[in-house]
Amino acid sequence: MLTPGDLRHIVLRSLIFFALPLSALATDANDLQNALRTCQSEFGEDARRRLLCFDQVAQQYAPTSPAAKIHTSKQAALVEKVDAKTNYLARKWHLNADDELHFTDLETYQLNYVVAAYSNNPNEVPTSPSRPNTQDRDLNNNDLHFQISLKTQLMNLSDWLPENRWVHSARLWGAYTQQSFWQVYSASQSRPMRDHNYSPELILSLGLNKPGEPKQWAALPDMVNLGVVHESNGRSEPLSRSWNRIYLQGGWQLNDRYSLLFRPWWRIPETKSNDDNPDISKYMGYGDAVLRWDNEANTTAASVTLRNNLRSDNKGYVKFDVQYKPLKSESVRFYAMLASGYGVSLLDYNQAQTMFGIGFAIGE
Repeated sequence: MLTPGDLRHIVLRSLIFFALPLSALATDANDLQNALRTCQSEFGEDARRRLLCFDQVAQQYAPTSPAAKIHTSKQAALVEKVDAKTNYLARKWHLNADDELHFTDLETYQLNYVVAAYSNNPNEVPTSPSRPNTQDRDLNNNDLHFQISLKTQLMNLSDWLPENRWVHSARLWGAYTQQSFWQVYSASQSRPMRDHNYSPELILSLGLNKPGEPKQWAALPDMVNLGVVHESNGRSEPLSRSWNRIYLQGGWQLNDRYSLLFRPWWRIPETKSNDDNPDISKYMGYGDAVLRWDNEANTTAASVTLRNNLRSDNKGYVKFDVQYKPLKSESVRFYAMLASGYGVSLLDYNQAQTMFGIGFAIGE
């Protein structure tokens, strides 16, 4: 027979048995709410990173997850992981092998923009060693300059990669970029198009580091792109210009805010009769480098692009640009650019000038 003391002991054990799980559930619920508040407060202006943060929280606090009892002290690590997966290189080139893309998912490649531009030295009489020219185009110093640049994934090769410690993702991209220079302010000349530059590309992109994980080697790029690109202006002689290149581009995410792209290239030789611009490498150099900065909220970005021929005559090019998102729109941005040197356009490859433009950009 149970004594009153035995009954009290059983009741106390029962209360402890049921109270502990309820207490744990309450703790997990509080942690979950705090984690969701962290996502909202840290990424309130960035829908992409906010959604990824919510996904991370859902995985972290799933009932079957061994990490379900991670407490609020881990929220800083959560934010850091989201930042790593959404930094510039990771989001631009989808370095996560699990990112699902389709052929119809068009993305921005280089920046898409429209600017009112001013040049201090427009190329009135474009010429090259193989295409002499004497016709003066009587250009206005002002242009409406715009660029359209898109890419799409042709194949995700990540599943085909053999087991290795170096390459974690592989994607084959097709890209197209077009720059146009419109003499919209030259009413007396019927507002002609000064030049178009057409540039299709094929790019194999390899992710060498999983975003959010330590690097195998500190100096290893986060990604490498192997590309082949054709660029021409589609004009007839003597204004025809074109060249073909193969390039190898390395990308380093230096930290959450800074990224570096370095791209040496090799020009594919042409026959003498077909070469519109045999000295183009003398002016356009043998590669370029881009250093980019993003602010913490991803509302402002600035970059500098450099080219140089690495020769004693030192012909080069530098471009500064700034993007600012004044509205809540994820895509439309204020844009300003300042470029100086050779090769502002393909037709101007051997004409030095300084060009300033201000307008709007879409994407990044």
